[in-house]
Amino acid sequence: MEQKNKAIIDTTLELVEIDSRNRPHGEDEISSYISDFLEKIKIDNAIISHEKDRKSLIAYYPGTESGKNLLMCGHLDTINLDSVSDSDNKIIAGIKGDKMFGLGTSDMKGGVAAMLYALKELVRINFKPKYDIFFAFTGDEEADKAGALHLLENELTNNTKLMIVGEPTNLNLGLGSKGQIWFEVKFKGKAAHGSTPEKGKSAVLMAMNFISQILEPEFFVKNEKFFPKSTVNVGFLNADGPFNVVPDTCVAGLDIRLSPPETVENVKKKIKDILSSTFRKNEYELKIVDSLDASFIQPESKTAKEIKNIIGQHVSGKRKIALSYATDGSVLNTYASVPVIILGPGIPEVIHNRDEYIPLDNIIHASMIYTDIMLNVAKII
Repeated sequence: MEQKNKAIIDTTLELVEIDSRNRPHGEDEISSYISDFLEKIKIDNAIISHEKDRKSLIAYYPGTESGKNLLMCGHLDTINLDSVSDSDNKIIAGIKGDKMFGLGTSDMKGGVAAMLYALKELVRINFKPKYDIFFAFTGDEEADKAGALHLLENELTNNTKLMIVGEPTNLNLGLGSKGQIWFEVKFKGKAAHGSTPEKGKSAVLMAMNFISQILEPEFFVKNEKFFPKSTVNVGFLNADGPFNVVPDTCVAGLDIRLSPPETVENVKKKIKDILSSTFRKNEYELKIVDSLDASFIQPESKTAKEIKNIIGQHVSGKRKIALSYATDGSVLNTYASVPVIILGPGIPEVIHNRDEYIPLDNIIHASMIYTDIMLNVAKII
């Protein structure tokens, strides 16, 4: 392995070994590591502190014109799993053959390392892009998306014409991601003895009635053919026992993923219509926990064609795809109408579990692809 490629792999492994599981102070060590990396290549950067002891990092590579910018984005935190670290709080990681194993390899420290080395290459050749290039390494992506919200609240995306999120796509070109609605409904029935259920009203059965209507095939608008179908996941159904009492309260939590042309507002209206037509006002309470619209860049757009061409110069057989999950880009697309592409090294099917891995050549090729995207920023945005 040539020296440059070895350096990318070594840095990725060091990033993975840093414990940045989603929790207070989770990004402290990894943000400092990346800041040190950027300082060594003389790139201005700032570590941002958020509420609940979370951190993000922003870096800036100036262009000759400041009217537009490209935003490269990767998140610092990983999902919070137990039994994946050693006694020194290092994530258990290693290289076997042509793969690196460990929590965060695909999601998404391989992508972060690839971005860092693409930036390092721009510095090495003293490249002067036409437009500014920003780097956002965000905190708390796996939960409340504090880093992405900071970008919005501080108007750092006012001139952003394209955001590239390095989530794992196996280097396929992600031109869309589903939207999402997380919501809870608390149903209020009437308690009774379990031997005479007809004298009460089961809140569990009320919840099941509601869920059955949400699961009807015609609930969603027919999806854009580029996307997989909209889906519903019943995350939880909670009611306190015991066996011999008709439950008078039950809370249902649902996770809906939306494909265009379905929208958050349309689905919210249908949820409210089902509730209001099926139950009395005092029998339910609806709480929307989170909602993000789907993002979509047309496959035949100039941006999609240019980036697909760049990918093809480094790896073959890659497709234009839509993703089933939301990203930091979903926040910026929903609230600031920033176009989003998801493109990164790593295997989506293995993320969020203890057996996560990333092919080594994915990381190397991703860095080359990111470099060429930034070299051609004037054509792309």
